[in-house]
Amino acid sequence: MRRLLFALLLLGLLPVRLYAPLVWRPGEGWTDESTGAGLSASSSRDQLALGKKFLEAKDYDNALRAFMVLVRRWPYSFFAPEAQFRIAECLEKRGDFLKANKAYDKMIQKYPASSFFEQALERKLAIGNLYLAGEPQRLLGVPFGPSMKIAVDIYESIIRAAPYGRLAPVAEFQLGLARTNEKKYSEAIAAFSRILDKYPNSELADDAQYQLGYTWFVSALATAYDQSSGEKAMEAFEDYIVRYPLGDKVAAAREHLALLKKRATLGSFNIAAFYEKTKNYKAAFIYYSDVIRQNPDSEQGKIAEQKVKLLRPMVEKDLGLPSAGTTSVNAPTTIPTLPAATTPQASTGANGP
Repeated sequence: MRRLLFALLLLGLLPVRLYAPLVWRPGEGWTDESTGAGLSASSSRDQLALGKKFLEAKDYDNALRAFMVLVRRWPYSFFAPEAQFRIAECLEKRGDFLKANKAYDKMIQKYPASSFFEQALERKLAIGNLYLAGEPQRLLGVPFGPSMKIAVDIYESIIRAAPYGRLAPVAEFQLGLARTNEKKYSEAIAAFSRILDKYPNSELADDAQYQLGYTWFVSALATAYDQSSGEKAMEAFEDYIVRYPLGDKVAAAREHLALLKKRATLGSFNIAAFYEKTKNYKAAFIYYSDVIRQNPDSEQGKIAEQKVKLLRPMVEKDLGLPSAGTTSVNAPTTIPTLPAATTPQASTGANGP
């Protein structure tokens, strides 16, 4: 009897519609579809205002749900682009950076003409910079694994979205830094080179020119010494000094140049010594001559000058050099060498010219 009375009482309280308008949706919770109570309003304008109210109160969870209701129910309304942007903003505020980046991507792809397009790119750049600075990947809030690949993906997505936009050269530059951190030097060099080719008037052009030299520099020193990379580094640094004589990195470029020239001289000297030791005097002559050309005032340069004088009679015929009138000499076993404590080891991997 009591159950019957209770049922009749409920029926009397219900409106003419004989079903409850409450609907549960994952990620949104309960909403009243008829009155807009809860997280659902009656129009896209009101829905946006509701979400913003939660956002201002820093209630990011409910703000996120409210904005999600808007883009689901009114995906083509005037307020949908902002709602999608705010979804990403809420996720970013909560520290869900990967999800936030994807939400910004969705806004960029779905609403490319929106006034929030540029803001979404800016926020993506900020998230990319977080990962570039060391923000780790996280699983259930627990950090794990490297994050540089995430930074790379974000910068590349910015460039794809607006290849000639205001942020494209910035994203290219950051991409170059990320690739350098990954020790993927060829990709880093390509990124810095694109700035110089595609955005020569960018404010980052001078930094890109310097960074191009620095990346070649790091690449050259990644092993014992890569002469080809070293030469390209010197060329890039020299270009930087000539093109930007008042640049704030001129002093650093000069220091790197000095070190590279020293390493290049040592490299050529070592190769020359190796060929001389194996009695390949033609090759030794060429590399000793290169030492003189690179750094004539160095200790190696002075020794190389004497070596060339003594080796010349043996190779002038093979090289087609005019005779200097020097009498033939034996194998230069008494030519001065560097002191034993500082003599670098000859490279055994060099090939003859």
